[in-house]
Amino acid sequence: MTVFWIIVYLLIVAFLGYLGYRRTHGASDYLLAGREIHPFVMALSYGSTFISTSAIVGFGGAAGVFGMGLLWLTVLNIFVGIFIAFVFFGKRTRKMGYHLDAHTFPEFLGRRYQSPSYRNSPVSSSSSSCPCTRGWC
Repeated sequence: MTVFWIIVYLLIVAFLGYLGYRRTHGASDYLLAGREIHPFVMALSYGSTFISTSAIVGFGGAAGVFGMGLLWLTVLNIFVGIFIAFVFFGKRTRKMGYHLDAHTFPEFLGRRYQSPSYRNSPVSSSSSSCPCTRGWC
């Protein structure tokens, strides 16, 4: 019975992959879902990615070192940080990204500040923007 459900799952995943393949015609479709995805779904996607990597892993490790009382930072970061980012900066950032035809954050920064080094080096742009996303600047 377990093998049956595994096969059903794999068939569903293969079908969804095929649908995605048929609807993808360029970088904008692949990276940004053709810019047709609802902002709420985009916010959930960003939030889940950010929360899983930063808040849970990073703050979990810090709480292990400095004590469990530090976990309030996780809650504050999730509910306040992400909320503020999307409510106050989300609409403007989306408009700017659309007008600049940027698909990724490094590409957005490179076109916004007319700097090819940002666009060509995701590591440098992510590293330089990380302190700002953490509230260190």
